[in-house]
Amino acid sequence: MTENVQLHQQIERLRGQMVETAAIQNTLLHGEVLQLSQSLDLLIVRVQEERLTRQRK
Repeated sequence: MTENVQLHQQIERLRGQMVETAAIQNTLLHGEVLQLSQSLDLLIVRVQEERLTRQRK
């Protein structure tokens, strides 16, 4: 499996965890939700950087 596919799967898994945790906690401001969101942001930025690198080649 390519790294890109793995990253997208990881992003979807984290997104699902974040949404579920926010629903359980009934807030987007809970520490665990924020932590998941930040982790998700890092992965999204990584995918975007890789996409830009491929486009420049």
